[in-house]
Amino acid sequence: MEKLGVGIVGAGIYGEVHARTYAKDPRIELVRVWSRSEARAKKVGEKFGCDWTTCFEDLLRDKRIQILSIVTPDHAHTKYALAAFKAGKHVLLEKPMAKTTAECKAILAARDRSGRKLMVNYHNRWYPPFIAARDAIASGKIGKPLCGNFVLSNTISWVEGNMTWAEHSGPEWFLMCHIVDLACWMLNDRPREVYAMAVEGQLRSKGFKTRDLVKATMKMKQGAIVHFESSWVVSRNWRNPVNDMWLSAQGETGRIDVTADYENITITSDKYQTPFVLLNVTEEPPIIDFISCVAEDKPAPVTGEEGMLATKAIEAVVESCRKNKVVKIS
Repeated sequence: MEKLGVGIVGAGIYGEVHARTYAKDPRIELVRVWSRSEARAKKVGEKFGCDWTTCFEDLLRDKRIQILSIVTPDHAHTKYALAAFKAGKHVLLEKPMAKTTAECKAILAARDRSGRKLMVNYHNRWYPPFIAARDAIASGKIGKPLCGNFVLSNTISWVEGNMTWAEHSGPEWFLMCHIVDLACWMLNDRPREVYAMAVEGQLRSKGFKTRDLVKATMKMKQGAIVHFESSWVVSRNWRNPVNDMWLSAQGETGRIDVTADYENITITSDKYQTPFVLLNVTEEPPIIDFISCVAEDKPAPVTGEEGMLATKAIEAVVESCRKNKVVKIS
C-alpha cells in the first residue's frame, strides 16, 4: 500500500507525541513539521527524520501530504483547520475543537465541502478503564445513571512550566472539555443546562491571566446531574506531578469509580466487580486509529459534531461563570 504523507502543525509537547506515533507507523511517511519557532521545528524535524518549516503554507502546497495533524494551542485551531480542508487535506485536530460553536460550525462546513476526514482527538476515550466503565454503563450493570462526578486538574508546577499561552485558555478549555466529552460518551447523553463558578487570583498573582479553577454542574437530557471540576492549582507536592484525574457514576443499582492516578478501575453492582489496569502509554492509539480511518475510509472515532458538543458545553460554562446564572445548552 502506498504510504500516506503527514504534516504536523505545531511542535510543542504534544506535537512530538504525534510525530513519534507517525514515525513508527509503517503506513505513514512523516513529511514535514511546522512551528512558528524555528528552533522547535528544527528540533522535532531532526529528531524524527522529516523536513521542517516555519512557513505554514509549505504544508498546504506539499502534494506528498494527505493528512495534517493540528497540534497548536487551544485558541489557534480554526484557521489552520479551515486552510487544511481548503487544501484538500484530512485533519486530525487536537481538543478542544475550537473555542466557539460558530468556529466549530465553520470547520464542519469546510470538512463537508472538502469531502475529507476530520477527527477531534479526545484521547481519554482510549483509556482502558474508561472504555470498561462505558461498557458497564451501556450493559446496564449500574442501572440508569443518576449522577456523576468528573475531575481533571493539573498541578500548579506543571502549569508554571508549560502554559506559556495560559491567557488564551484556562482549566475549563484545556481540561474540562476532556471530561465533558467523557461524560457525554460514557453516559450516551448530552448536556441540557449548566451552572458554573470559577475562582481567580493565585495564577494571576504569578502573571498568568487566567482562572485558577472552574466547577460546573450540568443536567443531562436524560436526567442525570453531573458535576465537573478542573483546576490549574493542584499542590505541587501532589502524588502525580502532572495531574489529578478521577470520575464516578452513580446509577439506580450500582456505581462506577475510576481513579486514573492509581491506574485502576473498580466497578461495583449487585452482582459484578472487576479491576482493570490502565496502560502506561495511551497517547498513540487514537492517532493510529485516525490513520486507519483515512487509509481504510472508515468513520472518524470522534466526530467533529462530538467535538462541537464539548465546545458548546464549555462555552456555556464560561457564560455561566460570567453571568452567575444557569445557562441552557441548545
